[in-house]
Amino acid sequence: MRGRFVNLVRAAVIVALLLPVTSASAAVPRFGHVFLIVGENTSYSQVTTRHAPYLTRTLRPKGAWLTHYRTFTKSSSLGQYIAMVSGQYTRCEANNALPARCHQAIPNLFAQLAASGRTWRDWQESMPSPCYRTDAGRPSRHNEYGAHHNPALYFTGLRASCRADSLPMGGTGAKATGAFDAALATGDVGNFNLVVPNDCENGHDPCGGDPVRHFDAFLAREIPRIEASPAFGDDGVIIVTWDEGADPPKDPGHVGALVLGPLVRPGIVDRAHHNHYGLERTLAAGLAVNPLARATHAKAITTIWR
Repeated sequence: MRGRFVNLVRAAVIVALLLPVTSASAAVPRFGHVFLIVGENTSYSQVTTRHAPYLTRTLRPKGAWLTHYRTFTKSSSLGQYIAMVSGQYTRCEANNALPARCHQAIPNLFAQLAASGRTWRDWQESMPSPCYRTDAGRPSRHNEYGAHHNPALYFTGLRASCRADSLPMGGTGAKATGAFDAALATGDVGNFNLVVPNDCENGHDPCGGDPVRHFDAFLAREIPRIEASPAFGDDGVIIVTWDEGADPPKDPGHVGALVLGPLVRPGIVDRAHHNHYGLERTLAAGLAVNPLARATHAKAITTIWR
């Protein structure tokens, strides 16, 4: 039975690869290396100069700012991450269940890239070891890792490669990103890189200060290293967004998104409505694979490119 199950998963991925490429791919350039950096629990209205000076003053003028980027108000964090890389999510993912009792055998962006001979990396700050499947750390030590922020754990077809590709950014100390930084310096990164700070650097927890500013400081530290990496080149893309907004009275469904890189027209403001499904469709088009599930009907990000 297990062999048949694995074969069904592989067949589904192959079908997803062989379906005709959608027209969105014509409006999205080909990406070489992509870095998707995801923050936590920050509404659009909170991303101001006071809270996020690096993002607003340094990054926004040289990138494209998406002002009407929406998330899914019926899902908590995990479902949002799953949506970004598979175009759908389940009820248990919407409820942040751990992978021991919540997983899917479906096509996803990670498996599509592997099947097409390219690479992916899922970089998780403060994760104790590769593909770690439970929560770890604590806010008081500034090293809290949440397994429900790690979508690679939830696709059963990735279990054979998860330990090789879902990697800690560094050790389990505060702001430990040495492994990721070393990989950037040598260019040993994936064609697609999901970058997830821990809960003290992603905007999730206050950790003795302004949570939005903590994430801004993470961007200020890591984005210059990404841009300096030999892997970035002329076709590298950085996308910064948030899983979901803050709790009411903030608007939890309205977050921002910023896209950076040589392929982007600086200073563009895209006021169209986008969401995580549209992000998946955009990633699929730029990486030359097919969009998945509900992403096939979502609006791709097409107006910001050179």
